[in-house]
Amino acid sequence: MPSTALRSRRWLTYAAIAGAAVLARLPFLLRADRFFDADEAVEALMARHVLTGEHPLFLWGQRYKGVPEVYLTAAVFRAASPSVIAMKTVTLACFVVFLWLNFRLLDRLFSRGVAWIATAFLIAGPPALVLWTLSGTAEIVMTLIAGTVLLLAVDTWTREPSPSLRRRSTYVAAAALGLGLWIQQYILYYVVSLAIAAAIVAPGVRIGVRTRIRERVPAWLRLVIAALVIVGGAYVVLGMIAFFTGGVHAYVFNVNVSATHPQKMWWIAGVALAAAAAITTVAVFRARLFVPALAFLAGYLPAVLGRMGNHGMGAPISRLDAATLHAALPDITHVMVPILFGWRDPLTRPTMFPVVGLVIAMLVAVSYYEAWRRRLPPFFHVFPLIAAAMFFISGSYVDAQSYRYLMPIYAALPVVYAIGIVGISRINRLAGAIVLIVAVGIFVAQQANWYMRLTPDRESAHALECLDATGVRAARAPYWQSYTLTFLSGERIIVSPIDGLDRYAPYSNITRDAPVLDAILARCALGSR
Repeated sequence: MPSTALRSRRWLTYAAIAGAAVLARLPFLLRADRFFDADEAVEALMARHVLTGEHPLFLWGQRYKGVPEVYLTAAVFRAASPSVIAMKTVTLACFVVFLWLNFRLLDRLFSRGVAWIATAFLIAGPPALVLWTLSGTAEIVMTLIAGTVLLLAVDTWTREPSPSLRRRSTYVAAAALGLGLWIQQYILYYVVSLAIAAAIVAPGVRIGVRTRIRERVPAWLRLVIAALVIVGGAYVVLGMIAFFTGGVHAYVFNVNVSATHPQKMWWIAGVALAAAAAITTVAVFRARLFVPALAFLAGYLPAVLGRMGNHGMGAPISRLDAATLHAALPDITHVMVPILFGWRDPLTRPTMFPVVGLVIAMLVAVSYYEAWRRRLPPFFHVFPLIAAAMFFISGSYVDAQSYRYLMPIYAALPVVYAIGIVGISRINRLAGAIVLIVAVGIFVAQQANWYMRLTPDRESAHALECLDATGVRAARAPYWQSYTLTFLSGERIIVSPIDGLDRYAPYSNITRDAPVLDAILARCALGSR
């Protein structure tokens, strides 16, 4: 049991982290309506509808993005009137919880110094990180929480000698994995990175796994597993052929066999290899998997129930090949990556000269060297590389705004930066302090630059004034206006999209014969002359 003094110190640490995070985000929170979009409006509307008896498990119109934050937002809306600030406050509170969990994890894995420095980088992060740690679609923050709980459970399992504590940590890890899979598939970044980090740290594990398979898996089942691995490998190769050549068509026994969609080939490969891994795991561990499986199901249960209803679309499989990727390289290197690291704000406007990236590049180089030299846990250095690889392999890149699918790398980047600072400090403490101040100052300057350019949403205000003046209570508009206007009006005016995804059928039924917003605005403009 920790002493009273230790508990007091821990609570003071958590209070300091929470206070710093809230103070840093408060100016942006007070301007919350200036970076509020239709996706957030959808979740805000869902939270309002929870209070009237609806219980959504996925984002309206989908069957792949879980929405635990909707229920938290509904509770806040019940206590306070629904507003953009109230909604974003929920995400900020969840971000603080992540900071607490992450600090505890890093303190255990590395040192209190690394934990404090990484926390400073998370709080002073680039504009993109500020945006997504205040976004009403809290999938990034929720994934960070689920992933950190998973890592804490794995760390407990590896260091605790007590069998009961190891069992409990297994159950927590399984539940966190299930919850993460309901929230978003980002949790797979953690799973793959953990597997690779384990292979790096303990190469003898492979020998142990092979031994257990030979001892506990029947020969006939080993043949099934081998067949699945061969099928998975074949589809990996077909995916690579489709990626680099654009696809092939061939006739095998008068059957047309084609491989033109690399992501579909790799998806089939993933299913085959995952099935092989699942069969192997069940065959080796057998009854010991029963309770962890129940824990996983408890976390994943909302997704199971939601898919049983069969409402909305499943996760799309985008197509990306070498030619498309090559054509997109200018957009990736000059827009997407700068947004991710803060040289551009989320609206792609430059925030700082790219030369400041040299400081970050130096930190990263020192950090990777330090991790190799000191044999530090490699997870955090592996994670950004695996996330980037999975991002492109899955075809998630569509345009520069696809950077959002890489935002989970901020589970690792601040740790990489912190280890780089510690590495420099080991050589010269003054140099380490200077680099830390400069690096954090860069992010603060980027935040300030974005903050100064946050402009009021006059377009929505004007549209609502016009709709009220003309007495219109139903309209149709482009997606990025529609649900935003519906929420901001408190649903006294229903606006559904004329393009993009129609997320909520009851709104569409109301607006089926409604006028288009542009026509209504044109009438208002004529009337004001």
